[in-house]
Amino acid sequence: MLSVDSDLRLNSRPGLPGLLFWQKLVPAFVFGLLSIKWFIPSLSALSVYIFLLICFRLEKGTVVLLILLFGFGNWYGNYALPEPAGPMPDWMTAREKVQVYGVVKSVRAVPGSRLKIMLQDVWCNSTQGVTPLRGYLNWSWDHPPERPVPGQRVQFTARVKPTIGFRNSGVWDYTFYNRTKNVFYRAYSQGPLKSGELKPYNPDFLQRLRISLRKHILQNAPPAQGGAVFPALLTGDRFFLSKETVELIRRAGVSHILALSGLHVGFVVALGFMFSWMAGLFVPGVYLRISRVKMGVVLAVPLVLFYLWLGQFTPSLLRAACMFGFWGLLLLFDRGRILLDGLFLAVVLILSFSPLSVFDLGFQLSVLAVAGIGLFFPFFKPLLPAGKSLVGRGVGCLLSVLFISLSANITILPVLIWNFGTVSPNLLFNLLFVPFLGFFLVPVCGIGGLAVSYICPWAAEKLFAAGGLCFEWLLSLIRVSLEKGMLPEYAVYRPLWEGLLIYYLITGMIVLVLSRNFIRLKYFVLPVLVLLTVRVYPGMAEKNVRMDLLDTGQSQCVVITGPQGSRTVVDGGGSFGDFDMGRAVVGPWLCSGRMPKIANVIMTHGDRDHAGGLAFLLEKFQVGHFYSNGDIPAGNTGKRFLNAFAQNKISPQVLESGAEIELEPELVLQVIHPDAEFEGSRNDRSLYLKLMWKGVPLLSISGDVDRKGIRAVVKSGVDLKSQLFILPHHGSAGSYSPQLYREVDPDLALAACGLLNRFNFVSKKVRNELERQDIPLLTTAASGMITVCWDSPGQMRLMP
Repeated sequence: MLSVDSDLRLNSRPGLPGLLFWQKLVPAFVFGLLSIKWFIPSLSALSVYIFLLICFRLEKGTVVLLILLFGFGNWYGNYALPEPAGPMPDWMTAREKVQVYGVVKSVRAVPGSRLKIMLQDVWCNSTQGVTPLRGYLNWSWDHPPERPVPGQRVQFTARVKPTIGFRNSGVWDYTFYNRTKNVFYRAYSQGPLKSGELKPYNPDFLQRLRISLRKHILQNAPPAQGGAVFPALLTGDRFFLSKETVELIRRAGVSHILALSGLHVGFVVALGFMFSWMAGLFVPGVYLRISRVKMGVVLAVPLVLFYLWLGQFTPSLLRAACMFGFWGLLLLFDRGRILLDGLFLAVVLILSFSPLSVFDLGFQLSVLAVAGIGLFFPFFKPLLPAGKSLVGRGVGCLLSVLFISLSANITILPVLIWNFGTVSPNLLFNLLFVPFLGFFLVPVCGIGGLAVSYICPWAAEKLFAAGGLCFEWLLSLIRVSLEKGMLPEYAVYRPLWEGLLIYYLITGMIVLVLSRNFIRLKYFVLPVLVLLTVRVYPGMAEKNVRMDLLDTGQSQCVVITGPQGSRTVVDGGGSFGDFDMGRAVVGPWLCSGRMPKIANVIMTHGDRDHAGGLAFLLEKFQVGHFYSNGDIPAGNTGKRFLNAFAQNKISPQVLESGAEIELEPELVLQVIHPDAEFEGSRNDRSLYLKLMWKGVPLLSISGDVDRKGIRAVVKSGVDLKSQLFILPHHGSAGSYSPQLYREVDPDLALAACGLLNRFNFVSKKVRNELERQDIPLLTTAASGMITVCWDSPGQMRLMP
């Protein structure tokens, strides 16, 4: 919102310094676009923005124009937003495998030998006939024996599902995000296509050239992770990178090196300026006709266009190229304020043609990072050494990288936290990776090696090998740092929309303080106080008991919040692949507007679909107590449990029937099952818990108990009545028990299960019996996250 131009300090006339009139209008349009998803937060942001502009004595009539632009942005965003796909066909609901036909729109290679292929013009042949699908289908293909190219037709057999993600309030809305991309369906294949094929296709010249370039990279790069980084950096192809390598890079805080974006375009632009500098060495008189800077821009243009094509015109590269284009034009026309004006021009152009890009995390981070550099780097610049010696310039270069990273991170920090719920304050590896990539790995080993490979393969192999060896050395350095505990990672408070606005208001205040423009600080105080009141006051009135059954797919996670605000997590969801439910879903949800603190973690049993997500919570959250039936998971998940117990000084406690856990005064969890002598399967030994508030039974949680465990529960002689009942084992046929349903006699039954799950939970016989006993049923598969509140014992209400 503010600029650090000199007029910020010198202009005594009130006004919004540093922004041209048309630039002051852009945020209103952006807020209007965002309002199609977050109307109240966007309207509040607009109100705060208008208030500040009025305080800065904005031009007359501008407020009306801002409101109109907000309305136009809302209309334009809704106009561009694709309509929902509609109800699922019967064959999709029945999980029928169908023949899928489509045309490849794009191919993206991701770590772990997987292709993400976007198909258009898709239709499916099922037992019910031919069904055309709206929008695009996202096809994941693991370990493909061949690679399709855009424009190629494909046919394969698979189960097609809608692209519906985990539907939990306050976290990443995967369903809406895919809708903005016009993606409504997904499918999965592994290995050679079954009953399918890639249709014969004759690639055009540019496609053949890209295939040839990729082939030369793979032929000359070493067959290790140091070699796998070259296709990732040059073409965006991360197919050969291992998930361990990606995780190491993430923990080092340099994930941006793998995302083809502004950083990589900057490397390419730097090549253009290097060629300009070299031209001056050989032909000094050339600068009499064109300045070195303008020549650098001209020479960088074809390089950027080539890199844009090589990277397959990904949205992030297109955005970066657009920004470079405007900055280059402003330089060629000798305009000032290059960074700020170029950013605004790029934003207007991108959102004019692709308004839903405003919901793309990459777009948000790009804009905020550039804005942060423009705002804060000028304040760091005086700290750079003034010496012109080689050592001084080297130190200045490293400090510049650090200060640019700090400037960018100041503005992107809350967005990163909101989306991921964790912070890795490990900026120092940027001092190694950014110069290494910018001066050596990309231009010399990557682009240089690729160019030389057509002339002298032996020299290309040496270049790629040298770069790969250095990259492997950096990876080993990260690995050692991680083992030594030198790369901390923290789960942190995830701000709600009020918190985001407060953060950026405080950021504006910091800019004013650094600019010694103290007189305008008072304008920011009132909106900060109002937003704090909006955030804090409603929470003071909440004195109820709340149960949240999170949508964690085919797994289970229950969160109980007491009237005093304590939280108890019973199971943490999980999956049977590499997906970390705790990191991606449960942890961010728990941190939404709350500190990463849990009074009690209870694990009903050690199956991955109940225990997997708990490992992250035990590692990163402040956990008061950990309870289980003594069944600790096996494998890597179990190792993470044991390490977390040791590092965080958590003493596991084993529960047996008859035990009670006091969550808060008069709020108690009773343990009904198992007793010490019970013998049965892992599922049958699941904890069976009953929540009591002031002596009134509210909720029963039954883990995965099956027939033998259920018989023990029914024969225990304990009163099992509860208002709310979470069905055992996700509503499986193996846990079917009419007697248990009668004993519990709930007002509402819940089941945690995945949409179109392969087990067909909740089973038909369980549904029929619940209906016969007149017990309503809700599932996370159909409803997403389910929230129930008790304002007083016995008064249960289902939250919308």
